[in-house]
Amino acid sequence: MYLDPQRAHALVGATWLFGFAALFYTGYWWPGILFLVGVTSIVEGLVRGRGWYGLQGGLWAIGIGVWATLHYRLALFFVLIGISVLLGAFVRPSLAAKKPAPVRDDWLE
Repeated sequence: MYLDPQRAHALVGATWLFGFAALFYTGYWWPGILFLVGVTSIVEGLVRGRGWYGLQGGLWAIGIGVWATLHYRLALFFVLIGISVLLGAFVRPSLAAKKPAPVRDDWLE
């Protein structure tokens, strides 16, 4: 899904605002902020047409949040690394797939 830049900014901004509202309501700031960063990263990757990159970063942020919730157990950290390697091996787009062109922002010019 690719949206025009204005709608993409609005969707990502709304995700941040809803996330902050949930954090204020629950008072669960740490590691709740990591979950918010992860979800927002996934949303931003999807709306910009770079789903794999947003998914990869978002899942790492969520994974570190889960790791912090479970009291930083070293075994869980190795499980997260293993899941990351498996996702990279089986889900990642092939190297032959064309990367999206970088978006040039001329807003200040």
